[in-house]
Amino acid sequence: MSQVNSTSTERSRIANTVEFFGPQWFGSTMGTGALGVALALVGAQLGVGALLPFAQFFVALTAVMTVTYTVPWLARMWLYPGRVWDDLTHPIRSQFFPTMPITLIVLGLGIAQTMSDIVPTSVLEPLLTGLFVVGSAGIFGFGLLVVSIMFTNDRIGTEHGVFAWYIPPVSHLVIPLLGFELVAGHLAGTMMGQLVFLLSMIALGIGSFMFLFFGSIVLHRYAYESLPREKLAPTFVIGLAPTAVLTIAVVKLAHALEAGTGLGLATEPLIPGLKLVALVLWGFSAWWFVLTAALVTHYVTRRTHPFFFTWWAYTFPLGAFALSAGSLGSFLGISAFVPVLVAVTGLLTAVWLVTAVLTTRMVVRGHAFTPE
Repeated sequence: MSQVNSTSTERSRIANTVEFFGPQWFGSTMGTGALGVALALVGAQLGVGALLPFAQFFVALTAVMTVTYTVPWLARMWLYPGRVWDDLTHPIRSQFFPTMPITLIVLGLGIAQTMSDIVPTSVLEPLLTGLFVVGSAGIFGFGLLVVSIMFTNDRIGTEHGVFAWYIPPVSHLVIPLLGFELVAGHLAGTMMGQLVFLLSMIALGIGSFMFLFFGSIVLHRYAYESLPREKLAPTFVIGLAPTAVLTIAVVKLAHALEAGTGLGLATEPLIPGLKLVALVLWGFSAWWFVLTAALVTHYVTRRTHPFFFTWWAYTFPLGAFALSAGSLGSFLGISAFVPVLVAVTGLLTAVWLVTAVLTTRMVVRGHAFTPE
C-alpha cells in the first residue's frame, strides 16, 4: 500500500511540475549563460586562463538546464493548454515567453566564446547557425504573439506596466549579438552571412523601437503609480538590459562590418560614429545601474525584499552590463572599463550563487511548482 501511495505521490509531483512550469524558468538559463560569457571575457581581458574552465562549466550548465526545462515546457503546451493561455494573457507572466528562445541565442554566444577550441569547426558552424535560426524564429514568433495579445487584452492597465515588459524588446536586440558574431567569423563573406546580417539588422530595428515605445509606458507607470509589490522589485534591473545589449550589438556590428557584409558598405567612416553611439548607450546603462541600487535599497530598508523566483531577473541584465563594459573598453581601447567588467561579474557571480541555492531549496521543499 505504501508503495502505491509513493508512486501516486511521485506522479502527482511530476504532473504539478509540468502544469505549473511557467515561462519564467528560462530566466535562470539566460542568467547562467550570461555568467559563463562574462567569466570568459574577464579571463580574456585579464589574461587569466584559469577562468576559462569556470566559463565553460556555466555554458555547459546552461545547455543542460535548457534541455531539461524544454521537456516540461513543451509538455505543458500539450497537456495544459489552458494554463499556457492563462500565462499568455497575463499582463506580466506573458512577457517571459521569449526567454526560452533568448536562451538559445545566449547559449550560442556562450559556445562561440568558450567552446571554439573544443568543438570541431564542422560541428560548431552548423550548431551556432541552428541556434541562431531557431532562437530568432522563436523570438519573432513570441514577440508578435505577446504584443498582439497585449494590444487586444482590455484587462491590461497602466498599473501592470513593469520592466518585465522590456523582455520582448530585449529579445529582438539579443538576436544581432549572435548574428553579428557569425557574420564576423564563421559566415564571413558567404550568402548565409548576408542573410544573417540582414535579419540581425531587422531585429535590431524592431527591438530598438519597441524599447522606446514600451519604455515610455513603463516609466509613466513608475512615475504616476505606486511602486510594484515586492515580488516584482527585481524586474527593475531589467531596465539595464536594452542599452547594455545595444552597446554590445554596436561593437559587434563594427566587427561584422570590418569582416565584410557583402553589401558594399564603407566601413572606415562608420567606426567613429559607432564608438560614440556605443559610449552614449553604455552611459545610460551605467546610470540605470546606480538607480537600480537606489531602488533595491528602498525596498530593503523601507519595505521588504524576500526571496522569490523573480530574483533571477537580476542575473541576465547584470551579465549584459558587465559584457557591455568589457566590449566597450576593448572597442575604445580604454582599460578603465576592465575594473567595471570585473566588479559587475563578481556581483553577478554572488547573486547567481545565492539565487541558485535559494531556488534549489524552494524546489526541494515543494514550493516551486504551485499556482500563483
